[in-house]
Amino acid sequence: MRPQSRMPILYLCAIFILFSLDGNCSFGAEKPEPPGWFSGDPHVHRGILCQRDQAHNLLSPQELLEGMRAHDLDVISVLGDIGNGEVKHAEEDLILINGKDHPASAPGRILHWDAEWHFDPEGVAFPEKAIGGHLIVLGLQRGQQIFSEYTYPIFKWARKQNALVGFAHMQYLTDELPGSLNCCLPLEFPVEAALGGPLFLMEDVDGGDSAMQAYYRLLNCSFRPGIAAGTDYPCNNLKPFGSLLTYVEIRDKKLSYRKWIERLVQGRSVVSRNGHDEFLELRVNGAASPGDDVKLAKGGTVQVEVRWTSTKPLSGKVELVRNGIVVETREGMAAPGAPVVLGMTQNFGQSGWLCARRMGEDGHQTHTAAVFVTVGKAPIRASSKDAEYFVRFIDHLIQQTSAGGAWSKYFSRDRKTVQDRYRRARAVYARIAREASRVQP
Repeated sequence: MRPQSRMPILYLCAIFILFSLDGNCSFGAEKPEPPGWFSGDPHVHRGILCQRDQAHNLLSPQELLEGMRAHDLDVISVLGDIGNGEVKHAEEDLILINGKDHPASAPGRILHWDAEWHFDPEGVAFPEKAIGGHLIVLGLQRGQQIFSEYTYPIFKWARKQNALVGFAHMQYLTDELPGSLNCCLPLEFPVEAALGGPLFLMEDVDGGDSAMQAYYRLLNCSFRPGIAAGTDYPCNNLKPFGSLLTYVEIRDKKLSYRKWIERLVQGRSVVSRNGHDEFLELRVNGAASPGDDVKLAKGGTVQVEVRWTSTKPLSGKVELVRNGIVVETREGMAAPGAPVVLGMTQNFGQSGWLCARRMGEDGHQTHTAAVFVTVGKAPIRASSKDAEYFVRFIDHLIQQTSAGGAWSKYFSRDRKTVQDRYRRARAVYARIAREASRVQP
């Protein structure tokens, strides 16, 4: 770290916001999550601003650790930029990516350097362009600047290091096919879900229900991505990191960074857009929690319980979501020692999944990952419409990236390779759509 003789006013304001105990802070209060769940923010940067002309102000590891204490976070992933350099001073972060927790970490506070990657097609004047998405890469052994015209080579490079990769900014999607590009639109997420290995989907900045709609669609096609939430601090109007966070279940209650990111990708998570103020617990048949698979030899019922806990009085609505559809609802107020509990049975004649969410005025505030119910070893074929949506989505990618298409200019060398991959993924979704259309709801 370079010594700083002066601290600009903007830097002081940011530090005050970061360490403020108002708003989304539960430090000093009883935690809302049960034992074995650990909270973290997997999308943090330490530059005060993301603009290219920012002053050279970086939060030190000690300052990051104090922010973790202020907001009672167990884990944060500090992301260096292995892409286009939008997050400034990558050279000082890349040398800290070494597969180890930073020495400033303290008991129960894991501070770890990892990376993000993206190349902007529009809006930022970098000479090399790419589309496909904004990737979060966790568990790297080393970092370096990389160029690629699409996302798969980054997945491949990261997985050689046993790292785990996910798409950020899922909230920027809508139900419509993307008509324009921005820095972060996760265009290739259905392609990598269909053809790649394990991955996760992240909502960040403010989050939004469209992120969860994309998650539901993949679940209905039998894919099982993990889900995460992070702030993208400070590219989030300087809201404190941890105002969006991810809870991860580690059943032996022995926290390590590797366990935390692996369980996240395995779907053992709950995301919060309300900081560390609340938690949502989903149990199926008493023992199964997010990421688990309840196996039924043939159709039958499962017992479901959803428990909403909070560190302060909060009003809202708890919903049980099955195969993308709300099937049970309870409105109420959660307060310390007074959770809102929703219990019911669900009958499954075919394989499916269950999630729980706590809804507020602007959509979900907390959301669990899925518990799966597998009937007779059959894959989930819950919606032919969702599979057909991905067929249209990929057709759109092919059209836009073909010669004469609006995005063709971003492929100077890899168009054929990319489009071959798109077509392979399209064939997967077309097959799923046919199979789903034959399954009785």
